[in-house]
Amino acid sequence: MREQHVKICKGPGCKAWSSDRIARELMEIRDALDLNEIRVCRVPCMKVCGGGASVRVNSASKIVKLKGAEEVLGALGINEAAVVAQMT
Repeated sequence: MREQHVKICKGPGCKAWSSDRIARELMEIRDALDLNEIRVCRVPCMKVCGGGASVRVNSASKIVKLKGAEEVLGALGINEAAVVAQMT
């Protein structure tokens, strides 16, 4: 897998949608599975508020609204079932 950058908004609206939890869970999954090519960055408000935490995967992609770490894994193309199997 090539290096991927995941930017997660840390603005107040996204914090209300659990962006802190999403970032933490994503980093825990990354560390547990040795997915060192995934870079998780907390960034200032992306000005796309409401409907979930604002997340941008790689700089060229659009901002998506997500509500859980499993949705970020999907955006990265990582199979959630494989993650669960490796973590147990």
